[in-house]
Amino acid sequence: MQSFQILIPVYNDWNSLLILLDKINKLEINKICNLNVLIVDDASTENLNQKITFLSFNSIEIIKNKKNIGHGKSIAYGIKYLTNKKNFDYLIVMDGDGEDRPEEVKELILKSLKTNKTVTANRIKRSERILFRFLYQCHIVLTYIITGRLIRFGNYMCMPNNQAKLLANNINTNVSFSGTVEKFIKNKDSIPSIRGLRYKQPTKMSLLKLIRHSLLIISIFKIEATFRILAILFLINFIITKFAPQLFVFIFFPLFIISAMLILSLFYLYQKNIT
Repeated sequence: MQSFQILIPVYNDWNSLLILLDKINKLEINKICNLNVLIVDDASTENLNQKITFLSFNSIEIIKNKKNIGHGKSIAYGIKYLTNKKNFDYLIVMDGDGEDRPEEVKELILKSLKTNKTVTANRIKRSERILFRFLYQCHIVLTYIITGRLIRFGNYMCMPNNQAKLLANNINTNVSFSGTVEKFIKNKDSIPSIRGLRYKQPTKMSLLKLIRHSLLIISIFKIEATFRILAILFLINFIITKFAPQLFVFIFFPLFIISAMLILSLFYLYQKNIT
């Protein structure tokens, strides 16, 4: 049977992790493949005071970061660790809080075995409040306008070993895992995915974190984004000059300042998170 490695970053929310692993265990996926779990503890301040064992998993390993490096970099570190230390055929990356539904793990595995491609869990429905869902759609549209890429997936996905190795050796993975997958893995497939409800702790996503998340994804395409932003500015300049030159100072100049700040932010965030 093929071997699947599940990678889960965790910071303090051990109760949710135990619920997630129990739900995956009850799916009895071990009948169709070998399952192993790597948990990347992002320097949690709360300890897990028990050994984790479930019948469906061949092994469950916990490695701990020396310091808190964040969710995205924990995934990048976990991928490097696995590709260097473990033998596996496929890698599944998912959150441990319940928002990545365990029911879809089996769908990812079956689709991966069938296609031997990276399979992303593309969001078709979200569980947050209306305002956040609206802002998230704005994020998708903004990303599409600036990068030309319609990215409807997050970190939840399954990929073959050779593509996991490709990401392990790609420094962009430190900046944005999903952005790096979109840019560097060309031949992908997907399953429809519903954003689940968190098991225990309330969501940590805020408006500021959503903006930062969006900018980090776009920063992977910073060169392409710069040219697209400049092209949009040129088009706006042409339209204003031709049809409403009296509004040039009031419309184009503020847009130019905002665009310059956006471009600088992309390069700054990229450089800050690349190491």
